[in-house]
Amino acid sequence: MVAVVGLLYGCSRGQTKIEPEATPDVRIDLSALGLPKGFFRSDAETKCAGQIIGYRFVVWLNNEDVAVGFNTSPNCRVVPDRTVDGSARVLVFNGSGGLKAKRDIPYLADGNGEIVAEGEARSGPGGTLLFRIDSVNLDKEGKNESPSGVLLLDANLQDTARLDRFLEQTTFVDHALVFLEGRMSGQRGSYVILSGSPPIETERWKDLQPPTGTRDRKFGEHGFAFMQCQQELLPNEWTSTDVVHVFAKTRCTMTALDNDRKLWKVPLKDGETAEIIGLLADGSVVGLVSGPESKAGKLVIWKRDLTTEVLPWIPQTQCGSVQSTTADMSRYAAFATCDDRSDDDRWFVFDRSSQTPLVNRPFPKNGRAALSPDGSRYASFESGELRMYSLSKPQ
Repeated sequence: MVAVVGLLYGCSRGQTKIEPEATPDVRIDLSALGLPKGFFRSDAETKCAGQIIGYRFVVWLNNEDVAVGFNTSPNCRVVPDRTVDGSARVLVFNGSGGLKAKRDIPYLADGNGEIVAEGEARSGPGGTLLFRIDSVNLDKEGKNESPSGVLLLDANLQDTARLDRFLEQTTFVDHALVFLEGRMSGQRGSYVILSGSPPIETERWKDLQPPTGTRDRKFGEHGFAFMQCQQELLPNEWTSTDVVHVFAKTRCTMTALDNDRKLWKVPLKDGETAEIIGLLADGSVVGLVSGPESKAGKLVIWKRDLTTEVLPWIPQTQCGSVQSTTADMSRYAAFATCDDRSDDDRWFVFDRSSQTPLVNRPFPKNGRAALSPDGSRYASFESGELRMYSLSKPQ
């Protein structure tokens, strides 16, 4: 079964070709498994945003097992002077919808006056679930009661590791963990990459200091890439600075560094900048280029032979970001929106070999979705349900 919906390439109804929405292969009502009533109300995420940490996620652990998670604790204080004790429920289902594992994870949820970020979970190294824990609350001595860290869980939701360190990022292919060591103590610092389950150190980049003007940076398993920009602060004078001047012209270059410290660069057009999505196994770099011409920008792969491949992407009238991909970028998925006031985004799934998306459907802003590692399915967490959809087999 191919999950295909109307090929919408704009926001107006007049541009929409109405076709029946695909039917999920698996549909699980989560209310009987502890999903709080009203969890998917339109204001559930926004009413107390920045005050209370909440979780909502769906993550493929492998091509068969899907983890879905949500906070069972309140999104807001029930009583103004009583803090919220956080509790997240994580459930793992097999590809047929059978429940494999269940676990409740307590966490400090209430910022108690401090701004907090949304809870996060994603794919971790070695097929694990990475449950991220952010520091919250200060004790009387001014120390964090809950240090930042990551909890790695296997497909049975058993601990494989807990690391009380601030996570910089994960890598694109193997979802390895990247931590920064040393810089807080006045040294230049080293970036350390931990891979596998349980995670072990596989790479260490010593004294790596991206140059002034770096706007984005990403590590791969065997490389590093960053976006360096200069600004025209005076006529015909281009300056590298970490301060972004809104009305200054910009000139940026994508720079990649291999393990042997060989550099290769691809300049962008004047006025363009880019988010670096990640590094592929062959060292090429995936990026989302933005400029003044369109909202959507261009999704590209910069290759080591200095050529650039432009990938199929969302309509140019919309704004969006890459959400999940296969390891070789043969398939990838994105959320897109053209109206921040709407309760819905659109969910796209692309095959790199076709300009026509495999999936293009309305999707609630408070929902979550993820593409399976092999690109043959996607799962969604929406409207109180976990759903799984089949896609055409990758060629």
